[in-house]
Amino acid sequence: MSSVTFNIFASYIAQAAEAVVITILLLSFYRNYGKRYLYHWTLSWWALSLFYVCGALSLYFSVVQKASPGIRFALSSAGGIAGYLQLGWLLYGCYELATRRPVKLRQLRWQLPALGVFGLAITLFLALTIESIEGRFFLRVGVRSFFAGVAFLIAAVMVWRMRGPSKSLGFLLVSVSFGLYAMEQFHYFGLALTQFARGTVYTYPSYLGFLDFVLQGLMGLGMIASLLEDEREAAVLAAGEIEHLAYHDSLTGLPNRPLFLDRMIVALAHAHRYKHGIAVFFLDLDRFKDINDSLGHSIGDELLRAVGDRVRKCVREGDTVARFGGDEFTVMAEKIDRVEDAAKIAQKIQESVKLPFVFGEHELFVSFSIGISLYPADGTDPETLVKNADTAMYRAKEQGRDNYQLYAPVMNARALERLALENMLRKALVQKELIIKYQPLIDLQTGEISSVEALLRWNHPELGLLAPAHFISAAEVSGLIVPIGNWVLKTACAQIMEWQTTMNLTFGVAVNLSARQFQQPELLATVVEALKESGLPPHLLELEITETNAMLNAESTIHTLLELKNIGVRISMDDFGTGYSSLSYLKRFPIDTLKLDQSFVRDVVDNDQDAAIVTAVITMAHSLKLEVVAEGVETRRQLEFFRERKCDKTQGYLFSVPLTIDEFEKLVANGTGHWTKL
Repeated sequence: MSSVTFNIFASYIAQAAEAVVITILLLSFYRNYGKRYLYHWTLSWWALSLFYVCGALSLYFSVVQKASPGIRFALSSAGGIAGYLQLGWLLYGCYELATRRPVKLRQLRWQLPALGVFGLAITLFLALTIESIEGRFFLRVGVRSFFAGVAFLIAAVMVWRMRGPSKSLGFLLVSVSFGLYAMEQFHYFGLALTQFARGTVYTYPSYLGFLDFVLQGLMGLGMIASLLEDEREAAVLAAGEIEHLAYHDSLTGLPNRPLFLDRMIVALAHAHRYKHGIAVFFLDLDRFKDINDSLGHSIGDELLRAVGDRVRKCVREGDTVARFGGDEFTVMAEKIDRVEDAAKIAQKIQESVKLPFVFGEHELFVSFSIGISLYPADGTDPETLVKNADTAMYRAKEQGRDNYQLYAPVMNARALERLALENMLRKALVQKELIIKYQPLIDLQTGEISSVEALLRWNHPELGLLAPAHFISAAEVSGLIVPIGNWVLKTACAQIMEWQTTMNLTFGVAVNLSARQFQQPELLATVVEALKESGLPPHLLELEITETNAMLNAESTIHTLLELKNIGVRISMDDFGTGYSSLSYLKRFPIDTLKLDQSFVRDVVDNDQDAAIVTAVITMAHSLKLEVVAEGVETRRQLEFFRERKCDKTQGYLFSVPLTIDEFEKLVANGTGHWTKL
């Protein structure tokens, strides 16, 4: 074996051993860290070690042992395949490191076999066609060196871009060593091309093995260093992300409650020092739960993100917008010294969110109830200012929503009253203080009772009999409206069935559904359960929804009403005329009855506009095959008006006030349930 051949053989063995060591190191790091790019780099070094081992053995069996052509061909084939696969795995690892995304499986399925086939094809071509040493060297070493130079140059560029602003030493070392190795591979390609063209053989490359060995060592060292730096940067990013999540809302990206209060502490100290004011706004989306229940939490989440963006655009850059939780947002505006300036901000926010939100096929209209507290008049610490703004927000809710209220000390007393009312209402449901009164609906053709409406009352132990106006808003805010509404439904169905059995009565009952109750996913199951437990035929139960609630999400309303109609119950639209229903939707709603709001009935005799509206509604309803009920009829003149317009039914104090069970039974027993003479 000549000295040139020995040098080449020794360098192959040394580089193969070095590649094996790096392979083992990278494999251990991959098992510890589980990084996908380490997996591909490990395979790349394993393939490189196989490439050098096959090269060394092929050289040994060709020069020393003079082995059979089959053995040499097998070694050349294995080395060629490994050499090109090494380049593929190297690029896959660099790609995954640079993009933080795994290589797609469908790419691996055809690219890796293609590289292996290419390496095998080169070997076959050598064995079958090329006899000269220069030609073999060019195809085996030169072509592979060219592709290796391109691959390592691409890898160097990808890793170079990974350095980032910190100019990481590990990524720099990998990138530079990749670049130098690429230059060396291009040198081998140029050397092979020159030898092939001139027919001469240069011996000095046999002494370049040491340079290859050093560059490979630098690449391996750089890969390990870049892994450690990558882990350090990942840890820093994770710590920053954890800190961000600790002080920001994960859904909207806005500051959360702790960060908002921290910023308030700083702002209040600054305001105290420089004698300027601060305004704190507490914002609550009106009827957000209805949207969440009807359209799902995904739409609700999108709405919260969009609302947060709009609010943020309504305030100055130095102001703070935060999400406190659920559908509640807070805003802190600094250097607000006049009430008028705070009011302008609240108005701007309200006008912004009133513009429609469009999510796919859903167009949503929302509003804010806003409470405002001012420093120093309404508090000097964060907790007090936020609490007082929250109290003012509840006042805005009580005033009909979609407005803003400035805090006043009297509001705290009202808040305490509301809290006490909620607590008493919870006890009332348990202690059976809630009762139902029944008001007859009269058929104007026969003068007979056609049905009754179940009306909730609270028999308060201290305040006496309370109408819903005194406690229904507290029930809605606290969520008690759902169990209370379900109790009314089941109790009314059971009572009607009892009257059918004991008094031979055949009319049905109308039960009001609250907005929150109507949006409950289990509404259908609740109605079915009430009918099953009482034994009441479905057609004798009429469920009343208000026009405003029906239009809150018309498409969802139609779906829910169809489900209810499918089980046989009747549907009534209450307070018709007070909302904003579209006639096209009214045609699509599967309803049976329209109930004219008593605000139209009250002045129908003396007000020409009310008379015209009522007449038009009755005519329209009859054209849609709907019955019409006039609520709040109290005089004979009102009765005659509706009788002339062919209204189907009426109810009101002219016929009967809402009655207890005993009072209603006496009314029917005395025969006074017949109003044909009126």
